[in-house]
Amino acid sequence: MAALGERSNILFFMRAAMLPLFAIVLACTYLLARQMYSQRVALWSVVLLSLFPPFFLKSIEYRTDNLWNAFWMMALLALVSRPPTWRRWFAGGFLLGCALAVSMKTILLVVTLAGAGLITRYVLRDRTRFAIPALAAAGGFVIVPAILSSYFIAVGAWRNLVYCVITFNTLIEKTRPELTIQRYFWPLAIAAIVLVARRHPTASVRRMFCATAVAVFAVTLLGFWLLVSPRDMLPIMPIGAIFTVAALERFDERVLIYSITAAVLTIALFHYTSRFQNRTRAFVTMMDQVLRLTRPGEPVMDIKGETIYRPRPYYYIFELITHDAMANGLLPDRVPEAVVAARCHVAQADGREFPPRARAFLNANFMDLGRLRAAGQWLAADGSFTIAVPGRYVVIQTHGEAGGTLDGSEYEGARDLAAGAHRFVPLRPGERLAVLWAPAFERGFSPFHLQDRDFRSRGRHSHSRRFL
Repeated sequence: MAALGERSNILFFMRAAMLPLFAIVLACTYLLARQMYSQRVALWSVVLLSLFPPFFLKSIEYRTDNLWNAFWMMALLALVSRPPTWRRWFAGGFLLGCALAVSMKTILLVVTLAGAGLITRYVLRDRTRFAIPALAAAGGFVIVPAILSSYFIAVGAWRNLVYCVITFNTLIEKTRPELTIQRYFWPLAIAAIVLVARRHPTASVRRMFCATAVAVFAVTLLGFWLLVSPRDMLPIMPIGAIFTVAALERFDERVLIYSITAAVLTIALFHYTSRFQNRTRAFVTMMDQVLRLTRPGEPVMDIKGETIYRPRPYYYIFELITHDAMANGLLPDRVPEAVVAARCHVAQADGREFPPRARAFLNANFMDLGRLRAAGQWLAADGSFTIAVPGRYVVIQTHGEAGGTLDGSEYEGARDLAAGAHRFVPLRPGERLAVLWAPAFERGFSPFHLQDRDFRSRGRHSHSRRFL
């Protein structure tokens, strides 16, 4: 991203960076399926997995989950290889440590591996010695997290790391205490998995381990994760595809069944991707406006960091955990104070994602320019207005700057205005007037000419410095 520089279509390049991770997961799926079954099962597993809509759609989004899933699949492949050697398990542990550095959800994977391993040994009465390989795995596992932790400690950011990764996420439990009831059913679910596994005492170690891993992962996720989404299921989708194809192998017309299944998945994928239409135009248009309206270092008040290249004046992003915490009084909505303190003059367009107090402040003190807003107000009938964010402002009308008197002195162009009430007396009463952050006007933006939707097809609006 740094090499590519600031560009409005950065999303395409960053999604392209996900494709190697997509390929790694498919390759690991193939190798794992070939070890468990056959080459035909491996090939069809890859085909069906790649066409499965939730896997396809989430795997090409720019998300940490994709790197996390790639590390997980490589680790799983190393750990299930037989016989278990300390070198393979060290590699598997190291890859799991890399996954932990990507996402704390790796703890779920560790629980999954431990649970599946214990159940497999108990059901199949496997007497293979795992002491040395397990120690090697543990040694490999701590390397990357230790380096990462040391770095955060060295730069004085350890408390920040703990807060962002652990403490903040516990807020969801405080806002939804009734969801913890589901955790009491987890031991019963594990017991049910053991009972089902005991009905297959002749299964191979790999198959038993992977099957119980899927089950342990699912019940643990549903029992302890309070915000479950399709991307959280990415680690078990490849194994699920393998077992699905293995089940279809029992039919005589399996090639026909595979083909029909692939066709159905393709149609479903066509539907869920809205016929493969380009749905990024709104984002690209917004980013185009961000790069023209602001300069590097100038803050932008957005929802979740969508403006990418510009700093946010407020620490928390506005998603489910933040909204619930604010609604329950666990986090204060101090967006107005943060915007003023940072001298932030640009904000993302209005949306329900903004918390109530922040939304009211931005709607009252920022003007719509299209996909973005800039500090300013429509003037009242008597010419009065207020400034919330101090800065340099212009008074404009439809075709350019207006003429008149501002705060008792002749208005001759952009002027520094302090926070508080002001009044403009126009030379020609009756026209609709607005006060706007001057750099926005100088950079080609005006609330009288919204730059919305497809900016490039409409051309750039110019605003002359016209005095009436």
